[in-house]
Amino acid sequence: MIPFTSYRLPCFLLCFFIFSLTESACSQVQKQQHNIVIEQYACLPCGQDCDNEAYDKLGNCSHCHMPLVKKSTIHFKTIQPAAICNYIKKHPHVILLDVRTKEEFEGKAEPNFGTLKNAINIPIQELAQRLSSINILKNKEIIVYCSHSHRSPQASYLLMQNGFNNVTNMAGGMSVMKDNSCIK
Repeated sequence: MIPFTSYRLPCFLLCFFIFSLTESACSQVQKQQHNIVIEQYACLPCGQDCDNEAYDKLGNCSHCHMPLVKKSTIHFKTIQPAAICNYIKKHPHVILLDVRTKEEFEGKAEPNFGTLKNAINIPIQELAQRLSSINILKNKEIIVYCSHSHRSPQASYLLMQNGFNNVTNMAGGMSVMKDNSCIK
């Protein structure tokens, strides 16, 4: 018969080993729980106050009914209309993209807010279908604008989602432009 004391060491080691495994497993679970990232969703940018609200699941915005997108995918910059003419003077190679209708762009719609000099016009309704025609601009700086900054945030988002990496939205749009020095 083996003395009782000789069982103590293997039993102690076994208990210590089980305890270590349990602690390690618990530690991993705790780390995973603390590192959980809960995805937030936001309104597809529409230029309204609801762009700033966060949702915890997909669906539609309760205010403007635009589809919700992952908030982490919205990362275009914004420029204020008061700064646009000066910015264009300092950055003459910036691409100006007007996403209003052809009539608005040409000044044939009322009210006529004018158009930024050297802008190109691709109406928001056509932008998705015409992305391949502007692929050469993917690495260029692009400022997107419209009349009231409701369409330009959507266009900015669409461009960013399709590989255009330097997109800026003009907040407020042409309707709030005060400086006429860069308007044709």
